[in-house]
Amino acid sequence: MLSPSLFGALSSLERLSLQSNPSLSGNVPPSLGNLTRLRVLSLSQNNLQGNIPGELGWLVNLEQLDLSYNNLSGEIPQEIEGLKSLAILELSSNDLTGVLPFALGQLQHLQKVDLCSNRIHGKVPPELGKLNRLVLLDLSHNFINGPIPETLSGLDQVQYLIFDYNPINSLIPLFMGSLKSLTSISFSGCGLIGPIPNSLSSLKNLSALSLDNNTLTGTIPSNLGSLPNLDQLNLSHNKLSGELLLPQDFINRLGKRLDVRGNNGLCTSYHLASNISTYLQTRTCLGNEGKVDNITCPQPYDLKGKKPSWYNGSRTSSFAPSKAPQLILICFLLFNMLSFL
Repeated sequence: MLSPSLFGALSSLERLSLQSNPSLSGNVPPSLGNLTRLRVLSLSQNNLQGNIPGELGWLVNLEQLDLSYNNLSGEIPQEIEGLKSLAILELSSNDLTGVLPFALGQLQHLQKVDLCSNRIHGKVPPELGKLNRLVLLDLSHNFINGPIPETLSGLDQVQYLIFDYNPINSLIPLFMGSLKSLTSISFSGCGLIGPIPNSLSSLKNLSALSLDNNTLTGTIPSNLGSLPNLDQLNLSHNKLSGELLLPQDFINRLGKRLDVRGNNGLCTSYHLASNISTYLQTRTCLGNEGKVDNITCPQPYDLKGKKPSWYNGSRTSSFAPSKAPQLILICFLLFNMLSFL
């Protein structure tokens, strides 16, 4: 247990690091707020409990606060606005509740904010958009709602934007394509809806994009395949549709790091489907006029009056009636064979 009287004679202390001590339990002592010369306070991977004391806001010289991997509860105190020198804030893997304090937006030196794996709820405060030095923002595995505020377009230096498994339930914000420093975007399991914005294709530094397990619709922008540094693309388990038109060299380069499984409306061309990884398995596309691998099928007018879903009803048969049934049978067999490829 951290004794409150332990730090009384340590007023000149600049660094306090007590990490990875499972036997270290009890509350975070409010008396730590008296160590005003402290620059680093790291109490991670212990068994600390209770609230984060507001007195920590007195540490005006503190540059790093790491209380991650404990059992802390309660809300993040508003007094955190006093940490004017803070660059790194790590409170992940606790049991923190309440909303994100708007006071975080006043900490202009922040470069890293990691609050993942808590029970924080509510919306992202617009004030966070003032953090123009922020490099990493990880709010994953909480209960944060959308939409993401447009003010986050002010995060000019952000490289890692991680929101996995929050009930965002809104569109992918268009401003994300203006955050030119982004290298990693992760919104897995966020209930995202609507299309994938073409603006993401302007993120030349992007190396990882994870939008899996959402309800995204529309097609996959082909120009994502032109991003020079993109090395991981996970769009699996959405409602994407249409033909996959990513460049062949991009598909070959990513291999299993390209995952589009679980999109029932998505298809690939016959030639592409013959040489792809299991993470890219989709049905084979059929042309609007019933073309399958350079063989044109006649109008299926006598299959008991039932037309397949790919038939658009605009083409008339140019084949002699005596040969039509045989050609219909050939195309029907080809269609079923290709659907299993």
